[in-house]
Amino acid sequence: MSSIYAFFAGSHSATSALVVDGEIKYVIEEERLSRVKSGDDYESYPRLSSSKIVELSNLEIKDTDYRIFVEPIPDLYAEDLTNGNYERMGHHDSHCYGAYFTSGMEGKVISISYDGGGDKSVMKIYLCDDGKMTLFRSMDLSTFGSISHLWGFSTMGMMGWDDYGVPIWKICKDEGKLMGMAADGYYDQNIINMLKTVITYKDLKFTPSNTGGRTKFLIDSLRVMGYFNSKEQREIFSYNLQHYTNEMFIHFINDLHKLHPEYKKFVFSGGLFANVKLNQQINELDFVDEMYVYPPMGDEGLPLGACIKKAVELGEITKPIKLKNVFFGIGYTQDEINQDSENYDFKKEEYNSEVIARDLEDGKMIGWFQDRFEHGPRALGSRSILVKPTEIKTHKLLNERLKRYEIMPFAPIVMEEHFDKIFYPSKSKYSAEFMTICYSTRESWINKIPAVIQKSDKSARPQVVVKNKNEKLWDVLNEYSKISGIPVLLNTSFNSHNEPIIDSPKQAFETLNKGIIDKLVIGDYVYYRK
Repeated sequence: MSSIYAFFAGSHSATSALVVDGEIKYVIEEERLSRVKSGDDYESYPRLSSSKIVELSNLEIKDTDYRIFVEPIPDLYAEDLTNGNYERMGHHDSHCYGAYFTSGMEGKVISISYDGGGDKSVMKIYLCDDGKMTLFRSMDLSTFGSISHLWGFSTMGMMGWDDYGVPIWKICKDEGKLMGMAADGYYDQNIINMLKTVITYKDLKFTPSNTGGRTKFLIDSLRVMGYFNSKEQREIFSYNLQHYTNEMFIHFINDLHKLHPEYKKFVFSGGLFANVKLNQQINELDFVDEMYVYPPMGDEGLPLGACIKKAVELGEITKPIKLKNVFFGIGYTQDEINQDSENYDFKKEEYNSEVIARDLEDGKMIGWFQDRFEHGPRALGSRSILVKPTEIKTHKLLNERLKRYEIMPFAPIVMEEHFDKIFYPSKSKYSAEFMTICYSTRESWINKIPAVIQKSDKSARPQVVVKNKNEKLWDVLNEYSKISGIPVLLNTSFNSHNEPIIDSPKQAFETLNKGIIDKLVIGDYVYYRK
């Protein structure tokens, strides 16, 4: 058996991971410790995260059996961290292996990664069966285009630059704003025609290459001509960007299915699949029996994927598993929590789920800090803010407290037992445990939970909460359901605008001290201001 460290460095999303004997021990993103979001911290290195894992695991990097860096690799840093003793792992191979071997899927599965390019490829496709992966196609960066670049450079150019030459909206950080606006726009053939000059799809090929340069030229030209001057104009462009993305990729999936009709299960990784509206379109295809999006779908998921690939090569992982959760970060003892709380003059009570459920029904915003923090971009009930979902005004109030944009939607968490009566279609619910797919809301529920429903297309990005996987969160949902008849709560990430999701008790207490939340459930206790 073996110990494996893996790292991603020198780009955005610097991350460190440790797997021992085929078991995931830690995965920590640098932004959680540096407190600078990865989209604001390019060319970053996992200095803090690697040191923290060494501290927590008591396993020095030099003493581990394998040390892996995922392409592209800053060799000087890699040599310094490992004393020159490391191996290289392919970017998209790491994506695809991480996704397939955490999917829990049996039988024939297609694993697809697609992003802005990490080594020589923008996409790889693997045909998988019974734990075996066979490369079907690799799309070279010099030949093929990237839908991720279309989104990234559209995001960066839409709002222009500040007085210091920094983009107001940034790649790998603000693409969700465009996705959030899209539902409020409408179809415009002229914009579609413009997007087609940047990238097109035919016969399993996205072409031409240099999507980033082409997009930059188009968006800069449109901004100068006033195409993005108003909120409505930005919504119209975003609608067509989402529409064209869906159109191209669904055409691609259909063509892939025609070649391999026996494959009806799909797993996805890479930054493109942070787009939950595209994921919804894929999930609703008739021939897709089930889909799964790797929870850390962006480059933050590469080190874990690299560890998994090495463990597969060593025979320590032989078949896909299902994750109980992605709580792979730092946890804190009750003593550590108590020590941090002494710096504040808060009231303190023992946690009682019925009391918190009543607080939620009364409109209080509850900070929820439990276990180790999540790996990936979503707050999944470890570092979350919980609010009742039944009033539309909650949306505005949350945005004001968290200083977020109105266009950013909020997501529901829902008890597994009630998912099917509220959302549809009834498939890919394992992936929905990680909040990676949008679903349609049943008509009878739209007005019951308006704070977590997209106001225009009535979709939602639910997180399914399974009792035996997160019993404490399930329990407060259950108590709230007894009071309100609603087995749903609003769940948003525990952070203010432009900050990473919090890590430590100190950060949680400071959020309570500032009045951003009304109560804090942390460990076994509840804190609130006097």
